[in-house]
Amino acid sequence: MHLRVFAGVALACALLLGSGTNAYAANAASAPARINVQLNWKHQFQFAGFYAAIEEGYYRGAGLEVRLTEAGEGSDPIDAVLSGFADFGVGASELALRRARGERVVTLATILQHSPLVLLVRKDIGDTVHSLAGRKLMIMPHETELHAFLRREGVPIDRIRTLPHSFDPQDLIKGRVDAISGYSTDEPFILRKAGLPFAALTPRSSGVDFYADTLFTTETVLKRDPARVKAFLAATLKGWQFAMDHTEETVEFILERYSRRHSREHLLFEAAEMRRLMQPDLIEIGHINPGRWQHIAGVYAELGMLPKEYSLDGFILDPDPRPDLAWLHRGVAAAGVALLIAGVFAFRQVRANRVLQAEITKRTDIEAKLRQTNQEMTEQLSEIRSLQSRLEELAIRDGLTGLYNRRYLDDALERELARAQREGHPVSIALIDLDNFKQLNDTYGHQAGDAVLKSLSHLLAEQVRSSDIACRWGGEEFVLVLPNMPLSAAAERADGWRARFGEGGVRFGEFTLRTTLSVGVAAYPDQGTLPAQLLRAADEALYRAKTAGRNRVETAGAVPTP
Repeated sequence: MHLRVFAGVALACALLLGSGTNAYAANAASAPARINVQLNWKHQFQFAGFYAAIEEGYYRGAGLEVRLTEAGEGSDPIDAVLSGFADFGVGASELALRRARGERVVTLATILQHSPLVLLVRKDIGDTVHSLAGRKLMIMPHETELHAFLRREGVPIDRIRTLPHSFDPQDLIKGRVDAISGYSTDEPFILRKAGLPFAALTPRSSGVDFYADTLFTTETVLKRDPARVKAFLAATLKGWQFAMDHTEETVEFILERYSRRHSREHLLFEAAEMRRLMQPDLIEIGHINPGRWQHIAGVYAELGMLPKEYSLDGFILDPDPRPDLAWLHRGVAAAGVALLIAGVFAFRQVRANRVLQAEITKRTDIEAKLRQTNQEMTEQLSEIRSLQSRLEELAIRDGLTGLYNRRYLDDALERELARAQREGHPVSIALIDLDNFKQLNDTYGHQAGDAVLKSLSHLLAEQVRSSDIACRWGGEEFVLVLPNMPLSAAAERADGWRARFGEGGVRFGEFTLRTTLSVGVAAYPDQGTLPAQLLRAADEALYRAKTAGRNRVETAGAVPTP
């Protein structure tokens, strides 16, 4: 009798546990659930994934009816979601700060792996953050990564004349302000069309590398209907994949159904810049790296905006949460009590004892299998995170030589020049080109050329200091960034590489391939203060080395004073 009662209770519990998903599926099939999404700006390609999910029927197929709400000027999407006006929102890095205040926001997916938020400064004012001191800047209070950028560069906001943001680039074009905050995906298009010389200052130059356009909700919404949250997230990411695979088609239905505020040319510019920041060919759209969020919290802590060692537990959606075994533990405990009582009353019934023992063994096996499943899930998650880290590393490495690639060089050189400006030390760059490389390729084939490129990369990797940055710039050209090294010392080191490479040879089958290097060297600040200036000066020096007979090192001259 006791066993039949226990089995009936267990069956009822199983039915209750399994009813949630089926109930949601039934409701989704009968009546779409209405969902409101608060955007953080006005309709444009920035939200293309949401439009695609609507137009392609991904939300409808998930049983959802989604409404998109544009942001008003000066409004905060986080407040809209926390107040219950919206179920989901698109936010930025300040989500970590709001979580630290006890506001239970939960991040679901990150659309932009690198933030497009920049400071746009008129070139006649300057091209560094320090030129903003005492100048008129339009910036929003919740653009916290820009505030962190300014504080890290030693230019706190109280040293700048801040004005309410008009969100009109004409204020910068007409000279009514000296700088504005904006997105690299948007305002630069307008400024270039107007012919305004400007500098786009990115927080990444100071190591403030934040996420952007993060889809989020609240713990309340997540706990109320986790299945609906996951259905909405899956449909949204599917929409973003469609938008990036069908850019021109997506632009057309933005113009037709959502907004003509921007031209087709403007939207295509925005789409191209977003692709650069999303890196959808390298990183899964929506991927969140907990380590990146911990880095963001660390930057805030460094600047006194968050407590040190602040925990972000619960801040990131766990797509596969570990099963809650409390119900099982309570059930096993209850079963033990029931079995003990049954044993007292039926100790003479050997058959009953055997049945009870079998029940205990069965439930012990179930618990053991669940523990094993949890362990396997933990190991798989660790492998996935390890793979993601390797993919992020591959994104900044050249596949043939293993050196850093040009994408990494763009960020690294900007960062090193910003540090050199703060600390007052020189930075040299060496632009290296293999002499007569095309002739070598034509004579022996591309595999021979690859062998020479690898040989040079190995030489450079062995010779550079731990603080140096060696990159393959493209083709047969390499760039080395040499922090805290003056021009003369850099030229001497480059000549050592040239001599060593020219003395050796590269074995290729039956042949020993021999070639030489030409090098152009330039240094901050004498040959330039911006990455483009230094690279141009080094390239001009390299050209002189080539025209003077190759197999030599030339240094750049000083930039003439205006």
